[in-house]
Amino acid sequence: MEQLCRLINMPEEVTGKLVDIHSKLELYPCLELLMHEESWTEGLELLKESLGEDPGGFRRLCCMLRCAMKAKAEYDRLGISEIIYVDTMAAFSRFVREHMESYGRYGFDRGSWTPRQVSCKLFRIGQLEYELTTMDGSPAVSLHIPTDVDLRPKVLRPSVAEGLAELYRLFPEYKSTAVYCHSWLLSPLLRDFLPETSNILRFQEMFELEPAGIPGNDVLLWVFKNPKLPREEYPENTSLQRNIKRFLLNGGKFLEGIGYLYQPV
Repeated sequence: MEQLCRLINMPEEVTGKLVDIHSKLELYPCLELLMHEESWTEGLELLKESLGEDPGGFRRLCCMLRCAMKAKAEYDRLGISEIIYVDTMAAFSRFVREHMESYGRYGFDRGSWTPRQVSCKLFRIGQLEYELTTMDGSPAVSLHIPTDVDLRPKVLRPSVAEGLAELYRLFPEYKSTAVYCHSWLLSPLLRDFLPETSNILRFQEMFELEPAGIPGNDVLLWVFKNPKLPREEYPENTSLQRNIKRFLLNGGKFLEGIGYLYQPV
């Protein structure tokens, strides 16, 4: 556990907690369910029942990291590199740090998301995450944008081209499938809130966007960090925060976007 935490750059304070928890925590049978897509829901429910009270979510995090350790054998079987394994599992450390940024203390509250990482359905390759999923009953690749992404076109575009090439090498059955992204970063409203030179708008240009947006609240977490705050208390440290806050206080409803990747990028 300590070795994995250091590999993925887990905060030292949290690493100590996890090592201590790991030495005492039962090896719950339901952990195996988290490593297979068809049993995620059942596994999460059983894990919640097994753990009981879990202040800060650290016991759940420890269980997820146990799954991550076990997943290494599947990574090796599939021929996936060490760097992709480490970068993918570094999501756990990123989520812990994002919790600190939102609430002023370390914690883990993304347990319903991370079965994707430990079941080899989602991989961090370069700047983005690539999820093997379905759309309308057919295989598809869903792109996810980590908070530490470099959106500059000169960095992101070659990274996506290389990332897809690696994904198709590993999973050739996905080579002719749709590649799409559902994100607040693709919101049609952002053109009203950002300058034309914005890297977010340059990111949107990589996609064929559906013209109508979809109502969603992800922007509250990713832009304002703490969605539990009253809207009047949302921070105004950036022009984007100020513009979206003003929009919401005036009764606006934020829209997320869906886009299909132009290929080649």
